Amino acid sequence: MEKYLFLSDLHVGDGKEKDDFEQDYYFEKLLKDFSDNSNISLFIVGDVFEFVESKLTLEIDLSNYEKAIKSIPENIIDEYEKNHPFVFSALRKIGKNGKIYYIVGNHDYYLLKNKKLSERLLEKIPNLYIKPYYYDERLKLLVIHGNQFDPVNRFSVNSNTGELVPPLGEYIVKYMMKNFDSKIDLPKQIVKDYDNVRPTLDLFDWFNVISKKYDLGIDLLKFWIDEFLNMMKTSEAKKWMKVNYPFWSKFSKVFLNDFGGIKFGEFIIRMVMHFRTLKKTDYLSKKAKKILSEKLDLGKYMVGYDFQNDIGKVDGIVMGHIHKHNFKVFTASNSPKFYINCGSWKPVVEKIKGRVFHKKNELFYAVLNVGKDIEIITSTVNMLKSREVIF
Repeated sequence: MEKYLFLSDLHVGDGKEKDDFEQDYYFEKLLKDFSDNSNISLFIVGDVFEFVESKLTLEIDLSNYEKAIKSIPENIIDEYEKNHPFVFSALRKIGKNGKIYYIVGNHDYYLLKNKKLSERLLEKIPNLYIKPYYYDERLKLLVIHGNQFDPVNRFSVNSNTGELVPPLGEYIVKYMMKNFDSKIDLPKQIVKDYDNVRPTLDLFDWFNVISKKYDLGIDLLKFWIDEFLNMMKTSEAKKWMKVNYPFWSKFSKVFLNDFGGIKFGEFIIRMVMHFRTLKKTDYLSKKAKKILSEKLDLGKYMVGYDFQNDIGKVDGIVMGHIHKHNFKVFTASNSPKFYINCGSWKPVVEKIKGRVFHKKNELFYAVLNVGKDIEIITSTVNMLKSREVIF
């Protein structure tokens, strides 16, 4: 019997400030259970290695994206291995007997465009196949990261120049690392945590309680909003707006002006976050249902991912990206079809009531046992990493 193992969004980092992958032992333990099976195929569904928040990629020129990606030295892969040796040893063990399909997401997209990076990774891990997506004609199975359906984290193309425009999400991360993270005097763990607050709308409450707990003497929330709006004034952000939302980009002067626009900007940010909160039930499942029902033109979403238009009928789809695991069965064309989201191995900081936040890891994986029929097994290990009670 063939076994397909799926997991995603480990965000294994370079050991610097933003690296919060601490599940090396559990990752190695999970893969060890499958390593002796010659019929195993491991699918890691994007954002496995964290390139966007790596110190070695912080200064890349986002205005000339593809050229900048190709300039990144391959020794960044060595940094990942040095700081997470158990991850690499586990992948090597499973690669000796089985196959590993690495489906690239938005945080490790560099592997698609930088041959030196991908070759260095291939040197370290046997039977590794780096792909923009995976389609199995026999099983009618599609594996795709999912950022392609996220307006803030998908790629686009400048119709005037033909250049690839990176996701706004990547630019936000890099800008805030340089202009917010480095300017606040907080414990390193707290700086890591604000990226992981879910839902995003609760970030406002989180900033308020952290400001009071550490007596910073500054309004942390206002500082974050000010820097976010400064980011939106940059040429890179304006270019992204013009390419993706040409009509709304005309209103940017109202949104970002220095004479009252900041308050309006804060209002807009809150509305956007609230809108995304309403979608916390997993907005990718709606896209998956359309794909399974053959009601979505997948090609128009695959900008930058070398789409070959080789995807036929889809009976099952596996994604990641949203850091929220899910498993659903749909009925489409009078037959059952399934959707799996692999969630994330990154920590999640959640508000449980009032001013109480806690941090946890949900280690999710899914297994397809493929014989005469397909058996789907999903499993989640909930780990309460730490709990901070703030009154």
